[in-house]
Amino acid sequence: MKKNIIALLTVALFTSLSLFATVTTETLPDAKNLTLNTSIAGINYMALTQDAIGGNTVAAYNTVIAHPVSDKTITSSANTGTIAYLNVLSNRRTGFKVTMTATALAGTSGNNYKINYTVTAGSNATFNTANGSSNVNNTVSSSNLTGLTGYSYAVSAQVNAAEYAAALEDNYTGTVTFTYSAI
Repeated sequence: MKKNIIALLTVALFTSLSLFATVTTETLPDAKNLTLNTSIAGINYMALTQDAIGGNTVAAYNTVIAHPVSDKTITSSANTGTIAYLNVLSNRRTGFKVTMTATALAGTSGNNYKINYTVTAGSNATFNTANGSSNVNNTVSSSNLTGLTGYSYAVSAQVNAAEYAAALEDNYTGTVTFTYSAI
């Protein structure tokens, strides 16, 4: 009889549990997406300064532009050495090119005498004022940038020694122009 009671209680227990337990097939929600967007503005900076840029950040660029160079007095026919740094900071993916042109030193008091010179930026870019538009190695450039990058090119000048020695008494002025363009 004990066995019957245990069997009866077991059947009753399972029956009552199955009455209260409901099995449902739950539908789970689909995955939801959150799309993030941003836009990075182009940074295409260029300056002539006393010092070379010391890093690949806007802060490093801002440090060097605190000491700009806009003129330099030539006092002899010797090479000037570094008179400025052409600093470029860019994040342009395709890169940049800076083209250098120059005008000969010309008298400011009406004389027609000119003193030619060669200006150099970096190790390869030169412009000789005697050659004018036939200068072909007058650019510095960088392509396929992978991030914000700072570049510094030392700028120097070498005047034509014979023309300098034979020059008429006067004040002479010439201009070196650096033009930035995207590649």
